Amino acid sequence: MASYYDEESLLGGGGKTDYSFEFAEKQVRLGFVRKVLGILSLQLLVTAGVTAAFLFSAPLRTYVYAAQWPFWTAFALSLALVVALGCSEQLRRRHPINMIMLGAFTLCEAFLVGTVSAAYGSNLVLLAVGITTVVVLGCALFATQSKFDLTYSSGFLVSACLALLSAITLNLFLRAPWLYVTICGLGVLLFSMYLIFDLQLLMGGHKYALSPDEYVFAALNLYLDVINIFLYVLQLLGQSRD
Repeated sequence: MASYYDEESLLGGGGKTDYSFEFAEKQVRLGFVRKVLGILSLQLLVTAGVTAAFLFSAPLRTYVYAAQWPFWTAFALSLALVVALGCSEQLRRRHPINMIMLGAFTLCEAFLVGTVSAAYGSNLVLLAVGITTVVVLGCALFATQSKFDLTYSSGFLVSACLALLSAITLNLFLRAPWLYVTICGLGVLLFSMYLIFDLQLLMGGHKYALSPDEYVFAALNLYLDVINIFLYVLQLLGQSRD
């Protein structure tokens, strides 16, 4: 499990606040934020590069769609790596194995995103990227400027995620277009909330915050939030085109 702590109790608890300690804590938090955002930027650049290769290389698309095994191999590795990083604190914190595993996960996920994106075409993908950018910036603005503390809401977000998974399972049997569109819309909303939640945990200044040692876990969460928002937006655009 990830390490969280109660920032309000730490910095605003009983007694006189130690100014030098609070200043040092803010400097550590600022370095933590920069490190995580730097890792996230690299992850998104790798994903964009792999996706571009799929969009503009017809032989690559043809081989992957015909063979199938690269997609399912990447899917299995991606699932195994995210479970390992999510469950093992030792793996997340031991350098350089944590960065190697995060890099491998990013490559697998980029391969999956590229495979899915190629089915929609470059125009829809670029439009989805633009919409996702607006959504992400809006979430970042809300997370930094709003006084609303979403770090209290982990239970609600987990429940909403389970409800979304139930709707996805139901759609496997119903195959209803209206349900598919609803799922995509709710997916964008849910992962936008997760993005705000993870950004507030990253930045601190709220009820709960991530430990600065959890930079791999923080980057992993933010990356998954952004990728899921993009994929749901892309599916919405594809459904509207159809």
